[in-house]
Amino acid sequence: MIVDGREPFFVITSLIFAFVILIGLVIFLATALTEREELRMQSEAERAFNSVFLALQDNTTKALKTMQEQNVSGVGVYSSMGRKVLSLGNVPVTIPLAKFDSKVGKQDSNIGTATYNKETGMIEYIRFSRLTILLDTGELTLTEGGLLPTPIDFPDVLYLHFDGQNYYHRLMLIMFIGIVSVLILIGLFLLVLSIYRSNRRYRDTIAKQESLVNLGQAARTLTHEIKNPLSAITIQLALLRKTMPKENREDLNLMSQEVDRLTQLTNKVSDFLRNPLGTPEVVDLNELFSTLIKRFDKPIRFRSTTSEQILIDRDRARSIFENLLKNAVESCSGRDPEVEVVISSGKRGLIHIFVMDRGDGIRSVDEKKIFDPFFTTKMHGSGIGLSISRQFVRARGGNVRLYAREGKGTVAEVVLPRSMHTTKLLESERT
Repeated sequence: MIVDGREPFFVITSLIFAFVILIGLVIFLATALTEREELRMQSEAERAFNSVFLALQDNTTKALKTMQEQNVSGVGVYSSMGRKVLSLGNVPVTIPLAKFDSKVGKQDSNIGTATYNKETGMIEYIRFSRLTILLDTGELTLTEGGLLPTPIDFPDVLYLHFDGQNYYHRLMLIMFIGIVSVLILIGLFLLVLSIYRSNRRYRDTIAKQESLVNLGQAARTLTHEIKNPLSAITIQLALLRKTMPKENREDLNLMSQEVDRLTQLTNKVSDFLRNPLGTPEVVDLNELFSTLIKRFDKPIRFRSTTSEQILIDRDRARSIFENLLKNAVESCSGRDPEVEVVISSGKRGLIHIFVMDRGDGIRSVDEKKIFDPFFTTKMHGSGIGLSISRQFVRARGGNVRLYAREGKGTVAEVVLPRSMHTTKLLESERT
């Protein structure tokens, strides 16, 4: 079984290997089909050449008719120096054999070379003659204005000029199909890769949800079991305060503080597990923040252009923004974090609440885990405050984002829909 951490490497490597093989097969097939077309073209050229020369044995008229049937515009026999010896139709007086010699050696007389002209759509096919032909008599007229001189050299090269449109179209079709096939394979590879990554994300999400469900069940049981002993400890501490001497009460105060901290933690866990929606009501953000800011001993600047209202459970709203303000105030030690709250109106009836600081910021390695339950970077933190806050905000159709502030620090952005009452008032003012 593949280890989960190494699974993406093996899967993606296998996919790449498989698609490289498929693309290689497509290229191989396209190359093979191209070679087949070249051989087919050579075969057609040889057949046309033989048909014309067989007809030429009867008469020139029959040969010209055969050339027309074979889409041949000219045939010729040339000497080893590239000079025309015998011709019929439209052929050049001399042909450059240097290029032909560089492609095909004389020792292989069965191989010809073809050159396609895109402007004219014609193919020039040249190959060495398989037999040495000797023309040693008189004058021979094969074209309307062509006289062959005497004495005649030994012919060595055969030349054919014929229509290559079909050949060119077949090559373009092979090339088009090859390119389309490669593009389809690349698209298929990207699709399969995207499906695999989506599937992996879904599996991770499902695993995380199962983990949260198990965690929730364990936390629900744990908080229930903790509350009973805490209640008993609280009662006993109250009794001890009455009976113990004053010099020991400092220790009792320390125990009382720890009991209160555990009580607050169990209450937060209960908030996280219970229905996050609560009992929504219209909450004025200016009034809410004016009350919350007074609870902190460090200065917090508050700025709002308008009086905005949201529909949310009041206790949950207090929990959300009190937690964000607490994180901002505690974002650094030994200096003022310069906490600032800004409220602004957005599009589609949304309100943006920014809680900003100039603290130490969020480490890049912690960005993806910052909203995970019980994840914290604080010495005495529980790590559940942000998870609860996001759960409460999402229950009201909003969202919470934490990101780096320009110039250092952190921005906690809360986006919530404006209450319907405020929306109707704004619409009436505009009309």
